[in-house]
Amino acid sequence: MGPPTTRKRCLAVVLIAVGFLLIGTAAATAQVPLAPVHEFPLGGNREAVWVVAQLHILFAAFILGAPIFVTVCEILGWKKGDTRYERLAREVTSVTAVLYSMTALTGGFFIFVLLATYPRLTEWLVNHFFAIFALIYPALFIAETIILYLYWYTWDALQGAKKLRHIALGVLLNVIGTATLIVIDGPTAFMNTPVKSPEGLDLQTFIETTATVWDKMNNFVWWPLNIHRFVGNVMFGGFIAGLIAAYLYLAAKTDEDRAFYDWFGFVGNLIGVGAFMVLPFAGYLLSYELCDYNASICPYMMADQLSMFFEVQGAMIGLIFLASNYYIWLSMKRIEGAERIRMSAAILFLMVTIPVVFMLAWTRFPIPDPMSFIIPAAYVGIFLLIVRFLPWTVSTRTMVKAAFLMVIIGNAIWMTPHAFVATQALEPDDGSLSLPHGELNLGFVAVSWDMLALMPAKNAAAFTLVFVTIVNYILYNRAIRQGRIQWGKIDFISQFVLVFLAFSAIWTMGLMGAVRELTRKYFHVYNLQYDFTSEAFTPTLAYSSWLITGITLTFYLVVSFAILLTLRMGKEKVHVEALGKRVTTVKRHAEVTTKAG
Repeated sequence: MGPPTTRKRCLAVVLIAVGFLLIGTAAATAQVPLAPVHEFPLGGNREAVWVVAQLHILFAAFILGAPIFVTVCEILGWKKGDTRYERLAREVTSVTAVLYSMTALTGGFFIFVLLATYPRLTEWLVNHFFAIFALIYPALFIAETIILYLYWYTWDALQGAKKLRHIALGVLLNVIGTATLIVIDGPTAFMNTPVKSPEGLDLQTFIETTATVWDKMNNFVWWPLNIHRFVGNVMFGGFIAGLIAAYLYLAAKTDEDRAFYDWFGFVGNLIGVGAFMVLPFAGYLLSYELCDYNASICPYMMADQLSMFFEVQGAMIGLIFLASNYYIWLSMKRIEGAERIRMSAAILFLMVTIPVVFMLAWTRFPIPDPMSFIIPAAYVGIFLLIVRFLPWTVSTRTMVKAAFLMVIIGNAIWMTPHAFVATQALEPDDGSLSLPHGELNLGFVAVSWDMLALMPAKNAAAFTLVFVTIVNYILYNRAIRQGRIQWGKIDFISQFVLVFLAFSAIWTMGLMGAVRELTRKYFHVYNLQYDFTSEAFTPTLAYSSWLITGITLTFYLVVSFAILLTLRMGKEKVHVEALGKRVTTVKRHAEVTTKAG
């Protein structure tokens, strides 16, 4: 056996080669006319495509999100002269290189499964996006592969005066990765919202005869999907980095390693939570464009067949925010002097009143009315001015308790379904019902129970969750500046919080990916390609949840294997280097002894 680095390089090359072989064979198979349809045993064709496609997307999300995280860390390490950022970037890259080969393998399997189960749909899509599938996407994928492995294997060579060249490779890798994402999102978005035909021309005729590849790519949800996936990939990369840090922290044998992996986990969580705070608004933009494309999609998602999917999504998002804020609290506990940190009572009052005030403002002035932005900004601005003059303060512990409570309240509003109160409970009665009924007119808006199920309330809840998290990070930064942080002394349970955050993020991505695909209803391509198979139905939430859980666990196991493989090879490399140093020392000692003799 060769050295660890050589074995890793050979393994990665073999897996990449197998992935390209699968893709090439599948492309050749696609040329067979009228290919027969095969039936997968057990779950059926849709389940087979679902599982393989979702696994491929998860690996792709990581290898697109992790390089962004890595390059930013490398730049910070170069600018600040902090070797921790360099080590962090290098360890995440080693895992990324192993998982990149899994992206190629699952991509090849996905094409095979798609050709076997839906050959006519696959042929139709390839014919309409031939330039994308046969030329642009493969070229970008090959370029990304070359740059990634150049970036990984030239790490030692491009140091010192050549460091900027290595950073430039990282930037180029991210540019190509983002371009790959944008290109492949075109056909994906087209399946949900095909470009509308000009007036007087049938959609089918327009697509088959007149529309160019650019017309088909530049559809309603292409750019919203690009934004949503890009932000989601950054979040994904951050949380998986936190997962890597948690595993390595648990395996660490020295205080020095525990201190580094404690810091590593915090940075990963910081990136993940930062992107996660933006993600709901990117999701709203995507949903808005879907509803604007066809009004029937919106109630189908929010109030009909897929409504309970959104209930579970709300629960998962609430749990992620709660866990991320709990991690911040655990992080603050290892800072000496954190208990002395206080914050203005005006911020506490602002945090508590945001759900009500913003809900009323957005009910009266729906987004994108200019007043819907002016009123919330003015409200927050007034309290930020009051902070400078109000002498009353509250302790860190009080702020954190209030923040946890507001996360629960915000999530409860987010999860409130349409018609959650029985109709008869709101009817006039003899006073025996404790639930208030009717509307309360405030002059500028009428308040009733059903407001909690409407979008203004959901937007207010999302803003509340984001604001609470920002306040907790402000507290954390104050504690760092005024106290002394003890890296490696964090509560042991924090590492399981990082594991939970990564699992929850993966599971939620799988759930919402299913929702986006299911909005096509009984179409393969909305309004163009009907799904006449027996599986053209909306699956139940229970069925979908079990399937998504299985996919998430499979992905988790593969990522865990990659981390353990990297950890073991890293230890072997350190051992070999240490042995080499000892041999060199012995030789020098022998030479000195010989000369002295």
